[in-house]
Amino acid sequence: MNRIVALDVDGVLADFDAHWRQCAEQVLGRVVPQVHEDHQLRTRYGLTRQECDAVWRAYHDDEWSRLPLYAHAADLIYALEDLGCTVWAVTSIDVRHRAARAESLAGLIPSGRIICVGHAAPAGAKANVLRDLCAVAFLDDHPANANAAAASMPLGTVSLSVLLDRGYQGLEAPECGVTVIDDPMDFPVLVESLLKRTGRIAPREGFAPGEGLAPCKGLAPCKGAA
Repeated sequence: MNRIVALDVDGVLADFDAHWRQCAEQVLGRVVPQVHEDHQLRTRYGLTRQECDAVWRAYHDDEWSRLPLYAHAADLIYALEDLGCTVWAVTSIDVRHRAARAESLAGLIPSGRIICVGHAAPAGAKANVLRDLCAVAFLDDHPANANAAAASMPLGTVSLSVLLDRGYQGLEAPECGVTVIDDPMDFPVLVESLLKRTGRIAPREGFAPGEGLAPCKGLAPCKGAA
């Protein structure tokens, strides 16, 4: 029975923002303060185009394998696996960095279940991967990716598209059909509810049918919905 779940990595499992900023300070030889809440790194840290390009060159050369995981990363994946889910990573980096991505994930997701769609991939690229995987749920911190996944729902691709809201500015709004959360550990709660509703819940040792995580409360299907 299909219980494939897909996760973005940067901003969901790994603290890309803090690590990129640390790399910027090393490359530029100065403190790099955050000056804006914009999602675009150049605006966020008040860098020139030349400075930002220099940081990206250094990052692509040697930093992807060093990317630190959030404290919740293991708990999130284990909670999904406890539900009987197979967890895949669908990530917006170039395929040449796949081994480095696997190293940074420290075995939480095996390299064979890491799909790299490309550093400059359009939002639809992840939706296409989700379709090929027949994934039932997806978590990302970029609204465009969550929106594209939600748009595939009528085609029977993803039943649950979830946006982890990091408060970034300058991005499109999440559309209806996208569930917005601000705590990544709400995602397994939503997935469990989906699996129960669709009869795909896996029995767990020591749990009677229907037991488990409490239903998630107060989550709107999309931000700003009436």
